[in-house]
Amino acid sequence: MKKIAIVGLSALLSACVSSDYVTDVTSESYQEDYQTADSTIEQPVVSSQGTADGISEQNVEPTVVAMSPKSDTINVKKEPKPAVAISAPSEKQVAMNPRFGYTIQVVAVGSQAKVDRFAQKLPANGQPIWENYKVVNGTKWYTVLFGDYASRTEAKKAISQLPVEFQSLKPFVKSIDKIKNSEFPALNKLN
Repeated sequence: MKKIAIVGLSALLSACVSSDYVTDVTSESYQEDYQTADSTIEQPVVSSQGTADGISEQNVEPTVVAMSPKSDTINVKKEPKPAVAISAPSEKQVAMNPRFGYTIQVVAVGSQAKVDRFAQKLPANGQPIWENYKVVNGTKWYTVLFGDYASRTEAKKAISQLPVEFQSLKPFVKSIDKIKNSEFPALNKLN
């Protein structure tokens, strides 16, 4: 057995070394054309100018033939899926996933007295009013925040509904989530 393997290996190596080694590689390709006996394609008649009675490629709609399944196929009835009941989240779920929307920062002032004065002038339309205390570059600031809106767009619309006195202060939309995740997350509700 060892002798056969050695002889076979030496014959293989000698074939790789010789310059007269020729391989005959042939390939074959095959193409099938499928045509059904029932389908015929009608082409529009085109005159020498490229159109037939005002018909061009742009205004010709293709003909669509509806095919029906063979009669010997098995029809399987699909049973309707049961309806899914959607219920409101429980109190526990609401507590676990609080919704933080957007608010409007109306003004930033340096004292609590000014916060109270601005908070009293804001509309009493049911929207919450908060204050947020923070220190920026060593300076104490109190910001007055107004409203709780689900989207940034709603909050921007609400700015235009504020009294002119507040619109002149250039209020802007602020994310409650960013406030909650900031260095100074405390929001004190004023109303």
